[in-house]
Amino acid sequence: MLVDARNKACPQPVVMAVQALKELGDGETAEVLVNDPAAVENLKRMAKGKGCPVTVRQEGDQWRVTITKQGAQDAAAEKAADSDEEITCAPLGRREVIVIGTDRFGQGDGNPQLGKTLIKSYIYALAQQDILPEIMIFLNGGAHLTAEGSESLEDLKSLENRGVQIFTCGICADFYGVKDKIRVGVISNMYDIARMMQEADKVVRI
Repeated sequence: MLVDARNKACPQPVVMAVQALKELGDGETAEVLVNDPAAVENLKRMAKGKGCPVTVRQEGDQWRVTITKQGAQDAAAEKAADSDEEITCAPLGRREVIVIGTDRFGQGDGNPQLGKTLIKSYIYALAQQDILPEIMIFLNGGAHLTAEGSESLEDLKSLENRGVQIFTCGICADFYGVKDKIRVGVISNMYDIARMMQEADKVVRI
């Protein structure tokens, strides 16, 4: 099935691909045409999350992302077959997601410089904790915190190295002109962000 998602704003390419996969049988493929490299990465991440094989071929100034629908049992079997490591079960815990939608603490009459100092202090303090969130999502002005020049980059990289998954909203990064300057984590899309927030046991919004 051919899906023309060229010139579609995030997260439409992912949404269109997900809808196409729902209409396909196991072993059938969806070929998604996009002309934005960020859309390619979003599609690859979505396919990986669903256990679907994916290939990418660049064709001039556009990309053809081919996703093969695969049944859950087949995907699980393939993953097990590809792994020589012993399978262990991690203890169950709460899945916490922190959503940061600003580059400063406080609203209204709060002092902007103090707000920036506080958000920097918060991220530093978070990086010192023994119990960490599973995911951190940066939206709106929060996109500045994961970009080049941010005073919180080292602390965020420390969190990432300790297993925290860090995502920056692609629309937000594009709006603020920092899409090519993100220096920690990955650029995501609103489809995945909505899913992560829905699946979380606890969402902390800042």
